[in-house]
Amino acid sequence: MIAQAEAGSRKIEQLVVEEVRAVWGVLMGADSGEAAERMVVEWSRKVGQAVLQAGLQARVEAVEQEASRECECGGRRYVHSRRWRSVVTLLAVVRVRRRYLRCDRCGAMSFPADQWLGWRDAFSRGVQEAVAWLSATLPYRQALAGLRRLCGVELSLSAAERIVAHWGREPLPRSPYEQRVKGRLVVEIDGTTAHLEDGWREVKLGTCMELYRGRPREITYVADWLSAEEFAQPLYQEALARGAPTARALAVVADGAPWIWNIADTLFPRSVQILDWYHACEHLWQAGRVVHGESTPDTAALVERWNGELMRGHSEAVEAELRQLATSLPDPEHTLRKTADYLATHQARLRYHLFRAARWPIGSGVAEGGCKHLIDVRLKRKSTRWTKPGGRAVLNLRLDILNERWEQRCDYLPLAA
Repeated sequence: MIAQAEAGSRKIEQLVVEEVRAVWGVLMGADSGEAAERMVVEWSRKVGQAVLQAGLQARVEAVEQEASRECECGGRRYVHSRRWRSVVTLLAVVRVRRRYLRCDRCGAMSFPADQWLGWRDAFSRGVQEAVAWLSATLPYRQALAGLRRLCGVELSLSAAERIVAHWGREPLPRSPYEQRVKGRLVVEIDGTTAHLEDGWREVKLGTCMELYRGRPREITYVADWLSAEEFAQPLYQEALARGAPTARALAVVADGAPWIWNIADTLFPRSVQILDWYHACEHLWQAGRVVHGESTPDTAALVERWNGELMRGHSEAVEAELRQLATSLPDPEHTLRKTADYLATHQARLRYHLFRAARWPIGSGVAEGGCKHLIDVRLKRKSTRWTKPGGRAVLNLRLDILNERWEQRCDYLPLAA
């Protein structure tokens, strides 16, 4: 076998030398730098295919020689036949001939080399990774067009969907205290919607962000189509992996959705809770329009005064003024009373003067931005409708990319049998 491998190596060396001479002669007559580059890329694929195919065949034969002939049943496996297998790689289609073993006692069949090859369906591991990464980043058709343009690899839409479903079937497992927090930790929670087969459904999103010397760093995300109670578990796993208990302090920043603050009270009972400043201002704008009308200078002046009172920590005074106005002005939608109730519910989360003095963020812009560039850009496109498994697979892969855990995804995914 060693002699065969050496003969194969010499044959490939001769081929490469001949190909280099041929392409060099053509390269000297290239019309432009672009044509020369394209020519060398095509040459590298051709030569790379030959080297890869020969190398795989040699290594497969070595793996087969090392494979145990003992079957689990106690019988002995014998070589029944040799069978070819073709696979699409990032270079081109390659073919490898493998031994087909059969047990003389139980009749179990196997290809010992397939585990080492790691091929799933008709695609190499490299093609699978490229498809998964591109399809998580771009719509399927654009991803496949890019793969065809840049690598010369042709795949069908259904094949790409199968690969993505396999790669993104499960979120990456997290372990407690994978990191330690040197400063403080901020958890932001929000939600957006995406169109599933059974209608529009909310995708809940959480972010963990470390504040170190007053500056945010290492933002990570978690998201899924889950109920509030179910979403609490992956959010807490992410916070625990980020080392939340090691933080000097922890704050939760979000809008006024009750499910968010229920989660915050349950998971982070000692946290500093901060109502998103811009959501509070939006409620005050709604109340201001009731008092002075839509888009008037008096409305702008009133809301600006209320905002200033809120920022200085006088939210109770704003609430009292709203309740007084509610008794004296026509308000068929009860906007003034509802705004006052909103402030009363979140009084402890409106101490912006204290939050700013402690250098806590008062806006949930990181979570809102995550909803846009993590979820909306890929899952909320026009005329797009997802199955829940398909959408979740894409979402899991996008999370790995944005959280800079793609290498962990590749290590986590087992090789195809």
